[in-house]
Formats: sequence, C-alpha cells, structure tokens
Amino acid sequence: MTQHPSVILENKRVGLLGKLGAMTRKEACQWLKQHRATVAEKLAGELDLVVIGADELPDEDIQAMLHPSLRERIRLGTTILIHEHDLWTALGLLDDPSQKQLYTPAMVASLIKTRVSAVRRWHRIGLLPSIKVAHKLPYFDFEQVQCAKQIASWTNQGAKVTDLKKQLDDFGSRIANRSLIDLDIRIDGRRILLYEDGQWVGSHGQLHFDFEEPADDSDPSSSPNILVMNSNATTAALVGPRQTSDLGPWTREAMLVAAEELEDAGRIDEAIEWHRVILAKYGPSAEIVFGLGELLLRAGQVQAARERFYNAIEIDEDFVEARASLGCVLAETGQVDLAIAAFEGALAKDDHYPDVHYHLARSLDELGRSEDATKHWLRFLQLSPQSPWAEEALERLGRI
Repeated sequence: MTQHPSVILENKRVGLLGKLGAMTRKEACQWLKQHRATVAEKLAGELDLVVIGADELPDEDIQAMLHPSLRERIRLGTTILIHEHDLWTALGLLDDPSQKQLYTPAMVASLIKTRVSAVRRWHRIGLLPSIKVAHKLPYFDFEQVQCAKQIASWTNQGAKVTDLKKQLDDFGSRIANRSLIDLDIRIDGRRILLYEDGQWVGSHGQLHFDFEEPADDSDPSSSPNILVMNSNATTAALVGPRQTSDLGPWTREAMLVAAEELEDAGRIDEAIEWHRVILAKYGPSAEIVFGLGELLLRAGQVQAARERFYNAIEIDEDFVEARASLGCVLAETGQVDLAIAAFEGALAKDDHYPDVHYHLARSLDELGRSEDATKHWLRFLQLSPQSPWAEEALERLGRI
C-alpha cells in the first residue's frame, strides 16, 4: 500500500538535482510544499532527500553542486539519493511505474540471466519487439522484458527460437495483438501448444491430448541435432561449412541461422567459422563482424575480438553497441585510457545509452577521476533508475 505523501515528506528538506521529467521545477516545488517538505535552493546543507531529475543534468559542474558535506551525508546514509521516477511512483503520482524506464539488450540479459546475443537474436527475427531503435541499438520497456523472460523460459524447456517464431506466426489471428506473457503455452518437443477454450491446440489448429505419443525421432524436424533449412537451402546436419558439399544455395540468412543454432548448442568455434564464411561470400557487414567479435570473445580470443569491434566501427561509425563492446574489451585488458575514448565516442553518437555511462563511470573511477565519474553515474541513474546496476551506481556515488 502506498504511504501517504505527507508521512514521507513531512518536515523533510529536499534538494532537486537536474531537470525533472514528469513536471516543471516550479510544479514540483509547489507539490512538495503542499506536503510540508522544504525545497532547498542549493544542494548543500543538511538535506534529507536529493531527487535526481529524470530528464537531464544541468550544464554546471556536478562536484560544485554536490557539496563535500552533502557527499559525506550521502555516504553515511543521512541524506538519501532518490530518482524522480521512483519518488513519484512511491507517492502514487504515476499510473504506469514502467512508463519511462527502458532497457538495453545488456540490461535485459542481466535481468533474465541469459546471453546478450540471445536477446539481440530474438529482436532480429521479430520474436521480441522493441519500443524503439536508436543507432541500431534496440530499447525495451518493462512488458517486453517480461516477454523476454518468457522466451528464455521456453528455450530452457527445449524450444528452438526459429520454431517459436514460425509457429507463433502460424497461430495468426488466435494470438493477434496479445502479449507473449498473456499466452498459455506449453512446449512439447518442437511443437508449440496453445491452451484455448479448454484444449491444447497446435499452430495449425490441430488438437493435442496429454496421452499422445511423443514426436518420432526419425522425423528430421523433431531432432535437436538437425538443422532444417527452408527457402532454397538444403537440409543439412549441424556441421562446419567446409564439410558442406555445396554452399551455392545457402542464403545469408540461412547461414546466419546455422551459426546461431551452433551458438545455442555451445559449438562456438563452428559458429565462428560460419560467420567468416558469410563475410567471405557476401562481403563486409557491420552486424556480422560485430557478431563474430562477440563469438571470439566467448571463445577467449580477446585480441581478435577487439580487432573485430574496431572493424565494425570502421564499417559503420554509428554502430554504438560496437563502440561500447570495444570499450569493455579495452577496459578488461587494462587499456583504460583507450576504453574511455571508445565510451566517449559512443556517447558522442548517443548520449542516452545508459550502459555506456555506467562503464565510462567505472573506468573513470579506476583512474581516480571521481569528479568526472560522478556526472556519468548520475546520468546513468537518470536514464535507467531501475537497472540491475543501479545499486552499484548509488554505492559508488556514496563513496565520492
């Protein structure tokens, strides 16, 4: 039950940091005063709450705004940092708590405990829609995070992503305009069954009963070790491209599906080989080069991965996720100055990328540049107050 605003704010001294998103500063001050809170003109003194605005930070120097005594109070827990979004939500002023919170693929992966590449793949094939795409980076809202969690659950039960996409499409009007989290679905081998009107129904309308025999393993489409290619591609076992007699009819998409199936099966070296064949056959592609870099990273080939991320940026300078991954690799290999440059390059393209603010702040902290780090910790919290990394950001700010 939401606590009454006056109970939360009565006799509290409140400071506002940055530009508010839900209302103007004047409106916020009037509202806070109505509930017996005192709004401080400056971010100094014995404040009880510091509200981080959800829109943008001011141009002023952040350290000048956060007085040393205030930073010490934050560290001791005497002053509480709270996000504007969380304050209005706790007070019941926002009807939709998830309205302004968006999640990047990395955040979604962290929340549902899966690989980032899996989230990207779901988005690429249209299984997981995004709320928007900026510089090739998809952003997801809270409901879509829940859908991703559902997809992860189905794949953990043995469902293949390509089967999920195809059979969900085949259900057509039965599930039109319905979210994945609203569907009562059961995984039966490689079949997707929907519970409808008291019965389990297949994607083509066929009824299924609990006493039915399991799918025949002799059927290639039901074997987990067989990759069925459609369109003009041949049916082939999951083998490396050099063992495939004729690559002629294989489309770029079919090759990519083969690589993704191999990655799902943990056969990273073979997935890497498929990516290289795609590049050899179809030419440079920032997305394929980036995917190859991530696979090389999973295989422990850090230097090779770094070069692929550089290559992806050379092909497409607006590929902010490649810049972010490059920065992370450079930071992990001790090249922190270069990592900072990569992160700053990403933010120059898209200042609303919360992951980069997070990693940049960590890198700046590592070099002892706390004043510079503070701005990015705060910006990160503004952009993603409900991120799985928000607690770390608050802890870091408390130490500054």
